[in-house]
Amino acid sequence: MGELWRGRLRRHQKTQFKYLQFVFNDHFVLVLVILAGALLYGYSQLVKTLAVTWWLRPLLALILSGLLSLGSLASLAQAADATFLLPQTGAFAKLLLKARRYSLLLPLAVLALAAVATAPMLQVLGLEPLVGAGLLALALWAFKDVDLWLQLLRFYPAFLPRWANRWLLLALAFVASCAGLWLHPVITAAVALILDLTLRWQIGDHFDAAGLNWLSLIGFEERRQGRLYRFYNLFTDVPGLGGGVRRRRYLDSLLRLVPKTHAHTWGFLYLRGFLRRTEFSGLVVRLWVIGAVVLTLAKPLWLVALLAALFVYLVGFQLLPLAKASDDIVFTHLYPVGQAAKAAAFGHLTLGVLLLLAVGQSLGLLALGRLAAAGVALGGGAALAVAFAVWYVPLRLGKQPR
Repeated sequence: MGELWRGRLRRHQKTQFKYLQFVFNDHFVLVLVILAGALLYGYSQLVKTLAVTWWLRPLLALILSGLLSLGSLASLAQAADATFLLPQTGAFAKLLLKARRYSLLLPLAVLALAAVATAPMLQVLGLEPLVGAGLLALALWAFKDVDLWLQLLRFYPAFLPRWANRWLLLALAFVASCAGLWLHPVITAAVALILDLTLRWQIGDHFDAAGLNWLSLIGFEERRQGRLYRFYNLFTDVPGLGGGVRRRRYLDSLLRLVPKTHAHTWGFLYLRGFLRRTEFSGLVVRLWVIGAVVLTLAKPLWLVALLAALFVYLVGFQLLPLAKASDDIVFTHLYPVGQAAKAAAFGHLTLGVLLLLAVGQSLGLLALGRLAAAGVALGGGAALAVAFAVWYVPLRLGKQPR
């Protein structure tokens, strides 16, 4: 099983590195660097003006406990395992234990960074920043260790402790975090360590050969990899993967915005594809909500304009795969419509979506009564939307092979 795990892990990592080079391209890395710098600056300014109120500790505890949900068990199980490895079910538990340890690496790094980021907030709350951040990191690591044990034990339902529930774990982590932020983070660390050690003591030798639910394990891994590859599919084509398609009847009225004429063939097709393909419409909605929330936290007007433009760029960049989404349909190559009309239709759709996003991002600021910031956000987002759709989209599509 050790050799099987090492072989699968090598292939898995090789595949991830292949797709990550498309995700972290020059444009996206530049955007991430600027966005990270802007957020760090905004966070530093926020901490300087922050007053201790009744909701500050629960909000910080909610964020920390919510981060525990990040990271799933990467078992790397395959559909054929349920047949060919069935006689080795007992030995397969050793592979799952290795998978659990591997699955801890990335979440622990993220949680450590989150704990370090709380240091200025701890100082505002009157706690020792370095010691408190270290204790919170230890607590989050212990809670995440329990979380991955629970994810593993769910595939051994006969041996899962009755009290072991992931939602209960998150609730307990929230309560312990609140207590630690009110009194001292050592309370949070103590609760997490006691829970982790108690669970490990109760597990014992529970990995019995007859206890593994193969179908549940394989289905969980397929869904996990599906989410991962759908994300990669936003940046490059992933073979054998297609986004979900849903009929949204309540959006059919929007299709009337494009006349059903010969000249608007591609315009109608792009709009319909955007509304029905979940990897595009869902992405725009999610980034719109995130962008609106982030903009409400930014104070300087230049930072508001920069963040608004960055979120518009992120959405526009990830809409680009829609331009080729229908190329594998043979009938689209029979349309008596030139390539110029196709590129123009996609540019019009991109411009419309990005302008709506720019307007939507400013609504949060408008609701808070920050009229100047709302105007700056609208202006910055709209300017980037026009530049992206009019200049960058034709340039990018002109470089793509036909």
